[in-house]
Amino acid sequence: MRSIVVLALVLSTASVISAQAQQCLHEAGETPSEAARRRDALAAARMINTIQANQPGAVNRRYLRHADLAASPLVAGTRESAGANDRRVSLRPDREILPGWRLVLDVSEQGYWFLIKDMRDACGFAYVSNQAGVIWSAAPIR
Repeated sequence: MRSIVVLALVLSTASVISAQAQQCLHEAGETPSEAARRRDALAAARMINTIQANQPGAVNRRYLRHADLAASPLVAGTRESAGANDRRVSLRPDREILPGWRLVLDVSEQGYWFLIKDMRDACGFAYVSNQAGVIWSAAPIR
């Protein structure tokens, strides 16, 4: 009987821990620090769209691939006049764009699209955009 009670206690504790681990960071109850992280990622998304729209190839619908973003002269110019958040953004493919956030960028002959995903969020919150410049907030269907 004692082992059954211990087993039940362990299982109920595990289910509570599992439920807490699945808590979404960017929904109701979002903490101020998580809201700040989300705003930083949104600013990074705006930065990518601005770089893509203002680089010379944009006139001919030729956009920068992820590996080319960091080397763009536009990035060097924005770093000097940028705020603290913009200086923290890394556009290198081998690094997180911001702490805990990952950038996926795809370029084709028709344009580009990208996703900036919060790797800390159990619910998979992300920002998505493309050459139209509109930014969407997104999460997987649960």
